[in-house]
Formats: sequence, structure tokens, C-alpha cells
Amino acid sequence: MFPAQLYDFQFYQKKKDILLYRAKDHARNYFLKSIIAKDDAVRQAFYDEYESLSQLVSPSLPIYYGIEDNFRYPDQEGSYLTLCMEDCSDRQPLSMEDYSIPELLKILHKTGKTLLYLLSQGILYTDLNPSNILIDENLEVTLLDFTYCYYFLRNPRPAYPLRFSYNLTPSLKGHQLLIQELALLLQQMIMEKEEISLSSSVCLLLETGLHPSETLLLPDYLVLIEKALV
Repeated sequence: MFPAQLYDFQFYQKKKDILLYRAKDHARNYFLKSIIAKDDAVRQAFYDEYESLSQLVSPSLPIYYGIEDNFRYPDQEGSYLTLCMEDCSDRQPLSMEDYSIPELLKILHKTGKTLLYLLSQGILYTDLNPSNILIDENLEVTLLDFTYCYYFLRNPRPAYPLRFSYNLTPSLKGHQLLIQELALLLQQMIMEKEEISLSSSVCLLLETGLHPSETLLLPDYLVLIEKALV
């Protein structure tokens, strides 16, 4: 249920057609995401996100508390379709330089397990980048930013455009697309580490993931990550 008595609003960011705020009530802190556009297709993306994510319970996903059709901010004119979510600011965005290669592989594996869980629930996540991956002190992973993902069970033919990371190959099928996402993230991890020597298993992991075969499934790729950790 959308909190009724919010206060201490703090503007966080405006990007394209979305406003981001932090706020609180007597119980907890919240993160608010509002859509500025009045386009029905874009609004549907918010409803798809809420109806899908609010049904899931996972430590790797933010809690969705509610959606409000005409929410007003004290410092903004007009009203906005707004999602209210868990504030995950106690976790930090993934910074490659803070972790060793083995630690990064652990993060990659946990991220892959989260992607697999989402896929099993009808959600294809297609924007895997370090700013959307939060890490806590125990290397636990939380994924963010689910607007314009592909909610293929709820809305198999959405009117709004899906968002793909610019390096992805959208023609790939679901499992292979997610494998490529993980491999591109691994590639970024490696590129930001200076003068490191990679094991043959990590090299295989990278090459296999960047060009996944049609028969390679995400669980198989997670096994390859596990082997690279040994």
C-alpha cells in the first residue's frame, strides 16, 4: 500500500521522462519514481513494473510498496504516476576497483542467479550495468531499475519500447541475451582492472558469454562461473 504520510522529500535525479525522489514516514525510508510523460504506453510500463515486481520477494530485489496515479510533490507542479519502493541507499553501486577478480566473479554469479529467478517469473532484465547493481558489505547483490524490462508473461507485446543495454544483441533469445549481459559486465570488470593475469577458465567464461550458442542456457553459464571461482 502506498504510504499515506510522507515527508522530508529529497530530490535525487531527473532523467529523460522520470523523476526520482527520496522520502520517509514514521516507519521507514522510501525511494519514489515518477513518470512525467502522459503517454498511455509509457504509463503501462510503470504498471507492468509494479504488478510484476510487487509480487516477488527476494533479498536481491527492492520491495515495491505501492503505486499512486496522481501523486504530488511539494516542490513540483502537477501530479505524476508514481512508484514507491524500498530505499536501498545503505548499499553501494558496483565499483570494479573496490573488488578483486574472485570477488567480482562472486558478484557476477549472484547477479546471474537473480537474472535467472526473474526469468522464471516472467521478467527479462535487459539493462545490466554497474549503476543498477548494488553491493553490500557481504557481497550480496540488489538489482535496480526495472522500467521498460520485458514482462513477457504479463504483457508479451508491449506498446512501449523495451530498453536494451547498447552492447546487447536484441535478436538473441532470452537465455542467450542474459548470458551476453553477464559476459559484457565481466568484460567491463576486466577492462577496469589494470595489469591482471586471467586464468584460462575466466577467458573461456568471457569468450563463451560474448558469443553464446543457441543451446547454451543461463544455468549452464552459471556453472561455468562457479568453475572459474575454484
